Amino acid sequence: MVKWTFLLASLLLASVTAHAEDVPSQHPPQWQHSLEIYALALNIRGDSTIGNISTDIDIDPAFIMDHLDMGAMLRLEGIYQGRWGYYIDYSFMDLSGDTDAVFDTDLNLLKGDVDIRQGVLEAKGFKRYHYHFGSIDYMAGIRWWDNDIDAKLFTAGGVINKSKSLDENWVDYLVGVRWINQLNKDWRFHASLDIGLSKDTNFTSSLLTGVYYQMNQWSELNIAYKSTWVDYDNADNFAYNTASQGFLAGVIFHF
Repeated sequence: MVKWTFLLASLLLASVTAHAEDVPSQHPPQWQHSLEIYALALNIRGDSTIGNISTDIDIDPAFIMDHLDMGAMLRLEGIYQGRWGYYIDYSFMDLSGDTDAVFDTDLNLLKGDVDIRQGVLEAKGFKRYHYHFGSIDYMAGIRWWDNDIDAKLFTAGGVINKSKSLDENWVDYLVGVRWINQLNKDWRFHASLDIGLSKDTNFTSSLLTGVYYQMNQWSELNIAYKSTWVDYDNADNFAYNTASQGFLAGVIFHF
């Protein structure tokens, strides 16, 4: 079913572009670039399986801030003559935590330490068409997931009882659309949606919608809401079925 949805979406994008106006309203420079630095108040809900151990995932922004060691969220975008463009979006967070309330099978009290690093890279190319209701970007690209998990259990004497490490990464293939509409002199509305899959991903999708506010000639404020879903299962040692959602605030620099 998902494969048919993916195919139909691709055909729909191809047919719609045939009726578009492939002419920008002005004569833009050869290249226009922008760099966005943003923050995302992330909520992650779902479940994950590592080996034969399954667990529910329920992470909110407060938990992330309490356990965050390092993080970064950046987006680079460029468009050539107002028609052909690309963007690269990378976000990662490095979390760590510990507990003194872990019991083994013999009911011995253990201490647990865990380090989690998740990085998500999106890279897409797009073709922009101009309509009376705004511009539409028809996009295709990839989303690369990189998950590193290190967990250790220690005895009361500080000796490692058990340890488990996981390094799992995969690539999803995407098609999508983005709509940008100028509301007035200072405000623009934007909304984007993509869907995709891969060998071990049954389904993935991302939705981003919000507004841009023009602060001056070279910078904008982005206020948006973002949701990302993924259902991944390699049928070997890792499954990851989650929805990540939250409000986004970013500053965009144009050059």
